Amino acid sequence: MLIKNSSTTHVIKNILLSKNEPVSVVHFVTNRCNARCSFCFIDFDDPKTFAGELTIEEIDTLTKNLGKSLLNVNITGGEPFARKDIIEIAKKYLINTTIQSIYITTNASLPDRVKNFAEEISKFRKDIELTFQISIDDLPEQHNKVRKVKNLFNNCIETYQLLKKMGSNINPVVSVTVTHENCDNIEKIFNYLHHDCGIDSLKCTIVRDEGVYKTPYEKKKKIYDAYDWLTNKIKEKISTNEIKNYNSNSVQGRMHKKKDILSWEMIKKMYMNPKYISPCHAGSLFGIITSNGKVYPCEILEDKLLGNLRDNDMNFMKIWNEKRTKETRDFILKTKCNCTYECAISYNILGNWRYQPQLGLSMFNLD
Repeated sequence: MLIKNSSTTHVIKNILLSKNEPVSVVHFVTNRCNARCSFCFIDFDDPKTFAGELTIEEIDTLTKNLGKSLLNVNITGGEPFARKDIIEIAKKYLINTTIQSIYITTNASLPDRVKNFAEEISKFRKDIELTFQISIDDLPEQHNKVRKVKNLFNNCIETYQLLKKMGSNINPVVSVTVTHENCDNIEKIFNYLHHDCGIDSLKCTIVRDEGVYKTPYEKKKKIYDAYDWLTNKIKEKISTNEIKNYNSNSVQGRMHKKKDILSWEMIKKMYMNPKYISPCHAGSLFGIITSNGKVYPCEILEDKLLGNLRDNDMNFMKIWNEKRTKETRDFILKTKCNCTYECAISYNILGNWRYQPQLGLSMFNLD
């Protein structure tokens, strides 16, 4: 069965027609982090940034109220493994929701905690798909310098190798964020990771403008060119099976592979000259939960707070069905809201009829 733990008909109807329940949520379980990356959007100078994390009891209630279409949760931060109760958080999602995969973004500074999490969760639910996105943005010395953590690069490689040995449902993948700090060396970085370090699961993202700062055109063009080169190189290596980001023997794996390729091409069309390509489903199929329980349609629309879980008895779907959320969905569609935020784009592709033929062909290796 393509979709486990839920009604396949219900989920497909929600994705393609009603779009009333989230298929995926990004849950920032903490803002705490031992790294200080120059491109991070978290304000580490404000002491309020670290206050008010949702408790396990609150997360238990939250996860009982996420609808019947949730297929994935992305647990992130900060550094999510800064929370010592991260295993319990994941178990609440597994017990109380319909998810079939957990995606965790980590700086991999705590290999033992990551390994223990993978072991415990895979024993708790043998059929759950666990993906660990390990962030590496440069060659060893520069990566440690940019993220301001000693020996971090080696910990990343150690974490990747530990996870690679742990079974078919545990998928480590290295993700490179292309920025002005690494764009001139992107070919060296790729070759070092792929050839010297033996990384055969590799993705990339492109840095976004944040706040009042806007990247100058010349610098932005360099970032774009590096991203273009890197996505094309990864695509080439995927076609020869030298890079395997997903299980190509599974329907989901083949669809995800195609989705990534579509996403890269969409981002390249929008990055230099922002423009509308297809409807965004943030606030309908996709949403954000902050560490202190605020709900947003996405990371970009910071002025579109949908509600506070603590003011709504931790009932996510109550917020999702309120007038304010429906007005935000209308705003997103009517204004043709667009950006290069990869998480939202993934579910825009999934929920858009335009891309269904390509996704359908990929299911049967016909693309």
